[in-house]
Amino acid sequence: MIMIGELGYAAGYTASDLATPEVSVGGVKKPMGPGTYVPDVIFANVGRCLSGEGVFHEMEMLCDIAGGFPSTFPHEADILNPELAPYLKKYLVRNPDIPFDDQVRFWNIFIDYTLTGASATSTYGSFHGGGSPIMEQIAITSQYNIKEKENIVRRLAGMTMPDEKK
Repeated sequence: MIMIGELGYAAGYTASDLATPEVSVGGVKKPMGPGTYVPDVIFANVGRCLSGEGVFHEMEMLCDIAGGFPSTFPHEADILNPELAPYLKKYLVRNPDIPFDDQVRFWNIFIDYTLTGASATSTYGSFHGGGSPIMEQIAITSQYNIKEKENIVRRLAGMTMPDEKK
């Protein structure tokens, strides 16, 4: 989860750092208005695509870590019930160094972020929000200088370059 988050941050930071006052449309650079900078298209879309695709993997990791505990967590009324409270406290506490009320608060927010209708909407939005991965891939490949990378491989391999005579 750290790597997915930091990769998205790094790509966003780089996209901002490489921002220019013009936009490239069909290979032609057109200036933007005064004070407007456009983030680097490649890094913005790479970060967005990889972060969006990572959201389901992150949910899977959270599910593995938590097990079935969130789906069987008792309702607040049960936790506040004087007859049930001592038993729930006994069986729900995971770390005796963390106050029971704080553990309940943690699991409540965990459940909100992973098991509610709003969490499903958020997860789906994280994947498709701002554009689906296929559209980001189209944006990347339409702006990416593939020939430049091919020429790097040619130079490293000692191949003849396209502009050199054989």
